[in-house]
Amino acid sequence: MRVRHAIRLFRPAAMVLLVTASASGSNLVRSTPVQEALRSQILMGGPPSTSSFALSAAPFEEETRTKSNVPGRKHGWKAVLFSAAVPGAGEYYLGHRGRARIFFTGEALSWIGYVSFQMYGHWREDDLIRFARERANAQLDGKSDFFQDMVGFYTDIDEYNSFGRVADPDRPYLFDSPENHWRWQNLEDQAAYRAIKNRSREAYRRSDFMIGAMIVNRLVSVIDVFQILIRSKRGFEESGSMESSNRLRVQLDPGSTTRQVVVTVPAPF
Repeated sequence: MRVRHAIRLFRPAAMVLLVTASASGSNLVRSTPVQEALRSQILMGGPPSTSSFALSAAPFEEETRTKSNVPGRKHGWKAVLFSAAVPGAGEYYLGHRGRARIFFTGEALSWIGYVSFQMYGHWREDDLIRFARERANAQLDGKSDFFQDMVGFYTDIDEYNSFGRVADPDRPYLFDSPENHWRWQNLEDQAAYRAIKNRSREAYRRSDFMIGAMIVNRLVSVIDVFQILIRSKRGFEESGSMESSNRLRVQLDPGSTTRQVVVTVPAPF
């Protein structure tokens, strides 16, 4: 009993010696967090109390991960630019390969549709020019859509200049020259001409629709990248808070007679 009582009496003195030794040897050995906490408590004049210290296994690695691996802080703008240029490229850059394939497929189908409709429109337009030359002796090479419409609506140039300009006097008068002449032999040929012209115009309109689909696909991809970045940032912050609570912890209580040092190791489950 006397020995235990003597140990209790000399414990504060031992603590003072510990702090003094750490202060005198600070140029040689770096003070630990435990020594710094004890030194501050003793200098403040308070009794030693329970202190908790969270020890990180790799603080430099954690700091590096916090600065470089948070999506949106360093590489988010690249993902947005990639998706604006090629839909799905931003998702692929962020590691979402499945989502990227969806946008890649949409972009490929849009280009295939655009090229196909453009080719079909040109093909039907060539048929239109050839058919008008053979059946109405009309020259449509390089002519405007307005002239093509007038050829399909009026039987010949004389009907256009007489009846057409009466309904709309602002229409230009066309002289009966080889460049402006046309004359359909029957109404069936004229109806066939209009059908070919409508197919060509419809193909061109659908190709314009494909351009709109490409623009929409890019906008959706950019919005999707923004959503991925926001969700990734939230998930990183939540995982960071969980990791901070699951780190190795050391509790020091110099005033306790039973548990002066307690080491808490988090379980992996």
